Amino acid sequence: MAQTIETSRAARRTCHSATAVWAATVLTCTALSLAGCGSAEVVDEAPLAPQHKTAGLVVLPVALATADASPLEVAAHSLLVGRVVLEQTDLPVIGLFDFDVNKPLDEAHTPAYDTDLVTHAELGGDWQDWLALHVLVTENRATNVRDIVDTRVKDPKKPNTYRQHGVEARVHVEAALYEARRGNRLAWTTLDIEDNPLEFEPGEDPRPEVTKAINSAVRRLIDLAPALRNGLGGRRARGDGLVDSLQAIAAYKYLDAKPYAAGLTALPDEVKAAKLLVLFDRFAPGLPAHLAASAIKHDGVLLRADRAPLKAGDIVQTVAGIPVRAAHQFDRLLRGCANAAGGCAVSVQRGGALQALQVQWPSLPPIPAPAPVP
Repeated sequence: MAQTIETSRAARRTCHSATAVWAATVLTCTALSLAGCGSAEVVDEAPLAPQHKTAGLVVLPVALATADASPLEVAAHSLLVGRVVLEQTDLPVIGLFDFDVNKPLDEAHTPAYDTDLVTHAELGGDWQDWLALHVLVTENRATNVRDIVDTRVKDPKKPNTYRQHGVEARVHVEAALYEARRGNRLAWTTLDIEDNPLEFEPGEDPRPEVTKAINSAVRRLIDLAPALRNGLGGRRARGDGLVDSLQAIAAYKYLDAKPYAAGLTALPDEVKAAKLLVLFDRFAPGLPAHLAASAIKHDGVLLRADRAPLKAGDIVQTVAGIPVRAAHQFDRLLRGCANAAGGCAVSVQRGGALQALQVQWPSLPPIPAPAPVP
């Protein structure tokens, strides 16, 4: 694994000379302190060419080459990336639940060929000016006996011996932008973190440091790509107060990997519901129990707060007749019919009944473009 990482680093450093020179004048590829990820170290990066234009962004599923990877973790991290994108850009976003991946996650860089996106009826197939954002996480994990002497405990079955526990991991995160049609890599940032996979709270994110590193890498990549800040005028619904469909997250799968929901099929209904309610603490901490209980019965996006004409507790199931499973879909669909008379036809579950509403989402101030680099 370590050899693979070093080979990958060497390949990344053979970027085009013009881009490399410009990158060197703006950023250094040395140890940097990243907000929210204290031990992260940037090891290599290159910015997007200043003249590049883009019409939209495809967020590919995060490729997790970690010991605890699963479809649930892939979904969780991929939706995190989508949320960061919604916060940071004004582009239409296509992401998890919009397409199926036809390749292993670490090989899927070109949405036009590596996914079924071009056959999607809603989205069409013209990706000339679209970019794809791909995050790859690799891990070099080893048991470390030397640094765990202080945490040893006696083995109750062998009172004269000790059990020794200790794991250390070197995690490598790469966030990169590709041409959606051709797969050419245009910009990237890579960082390393030291992580202890045993440090987590039960029921919460099992790899919080990895999550922070992904968050930091994606935000840094967006800073390296000014074109991502210059989307369509007038921001609309960007995901604030929305909870992605837990039903869809649990059912998500890739290739032959079994989704989280597959392990629940043989359980009694009340046990299934209890396990999904526990999951809500991870994806929507502090959500009132009655809202979580309602959300696990219906597949859609949950609203945590009033946003007229929608109300807290509403579960948005369709926009313009198209099913909605995630915040980025809600945003894109509302954007697509924002200028229609009366807005968008939205179906919601409210108080146990299906209701039809017209939603004209109010425009929000656009995100200011970053200051030009001197």
